[in-house]
Amino acid sequence: MRASGEMEGDFSYGVYLNGESLASGEVNKETISESRKLQVEVARLLVDEANRLVIERQTAQAGQTGEGQLYYSTWLRYYMPADQVQALERGIVVARQYSPVGSPKKYVTGAQVGDVIQVKLTIVAPTDLYYVIVEDPLPAGCEGVDMSLKTTSVVGEAPELHNLTAEQQNRWMWDYGYGWWWFSNSEMRDEKVALFADYLPRGTYEYTYLMRASLPGEFQVIPTTAYQMYFPEVFGRSDGARFTVEP
Repeated sequence: MRASGEMEGDFSYGVYLNGESLASGEVNKETISESRKLQVEVARLLVDEANRLVIERQTAQAGQTGEGQLYYSTWLRYYMPADQVQALERGIVVARQYSPVGSPKKYVTGAQVGDVIQVKLTIVAPTDLYYVIVEDPLPAGCEGVDMSLKTTSVVGEAPELHNLTAEQQNRWMWDYGYGWWWFSNSEMRDEKVALFADYLPRGTYEYTYLMRASLPGEFQVIPTTAYQMYFPEVFGRSDGARFTVEP
């Protein structure tokens, strides 16, 4: 940084949104390591026309050299009803389905209190992926059935993972050796189920687990997401959903 002159910052800047000044300031040797965070509520943005964000270095003032670099990042974060969120594929395809235990081909959007539901996650990796995380949020009125706990009543089957690509090619599991269980770690948490894989070969995978309807109500269900830990721009999500639990 010293060799490139990064430490010689000596300039002024301004930030403007739709012609309104949001911030201004000066950078010098004493403040060059400081950062500044600005936040604007979505309600303040224009609805029917483009919003213009301007971040500029101003002309060097008296006593300033104008040297140095101005760095910034901007992002927009907004929320919408979960059941209106549509599936998106950016390198990984993800889908989620709910079925009654014993009827895996019957898909449902609700249950009664006490019912046990099978959740099926389908993950398609068009290419080999590394350090993959899959997170499936549970409906707020449901809880995951952790078959590893001695306090959990035995219903249905333990979570399972199938490599559909291998099965379609009539390969036995041991053809892949010890590493066939690509998702090396899975966690049943209060609010979601999480899967982790250091390496996920190209193919189609199905992961199934059980959840129990616990509280009556109508619940928004956040989409299932899958992404590469160190390259999060490679990701995918399922459709959002609405899940109803009847008394």
